[in-house]
Amino acid sequence: SRLHALGREFEDVNPYGGFLHGVLQPFATLIVRVMIWMRAELQLNYGWIIIIFGIAIRVLLWPLNQRAMRTSLRMQTLQPEITAVQKRYEKDPQRQQQEMMKVYAEHGLSPLSPIIGCLPMLIPLPILYCLLFVFQNTIAFRGVQFLWLHDISLKDPFYILPLVMGLSSYLVSWIGMRNSPPNPQAKMMTYVFPAMMTFILANYSAGLNLYYAVQN
Repeated sequence: SRLHALGREFEDVNPYGGFLHGVLQPFATLIVRVMIWMRAELQLNYGWIIIIFGIAIRVLLWPLNQRAMRTSLRMQTLQPEITAVQKRYEKDPQRQQQEMMKVYAEHGLSPLSPIIGCLPMLIPLPILYCLLFVFQNTIAFRGVQFLWLHDISLKDPFYILPLVMGLSSYLVSWIGMRNSPPNPQAKMMTYVFPAMMTFILANYSAGLNLYYAVQN
């Protein structure tokens, strides 16, 4: 607010987004303004603001996520029929394609349904990427203490939040896989993706790990 009062767009002097600055700057700026407004209105520590913000994002995206989950469940029901058609007509690709299209049509789906159904799940990722720069570059978060953390803009010195984030990511993947048909690749990703995210985010800001854990 003090930079804004000076004019000349000084509030944008601290760039967000790295090489994607032109794309991410408006979204990162909006996120920062929302969090600062929440802090002023609620008079809470920024750690609690991050938690509330993460829950709010999930609530706002719930209709899209629910639609994606419904599509996923329908695809799981459909998969045995698709597999049977693929085996039955494995020597006749053209007939196989026709029969698969019939199966999709009978269930009110299309071959693109798995991809379309996954898109809502990807919406939080740009927000997460924006927050990576927000916590690194926003002065308001510097030196903010929360629970055992002495500064939420720096990494968790005890790596507690990255571990919580990784375990919660694994739990989300495990729940999603429980009723799925056997799939070695998907099962491997259940372990690989949480481990990869834990390794990548371990040295990023504690605020970012807190947000991702709350999202899970």
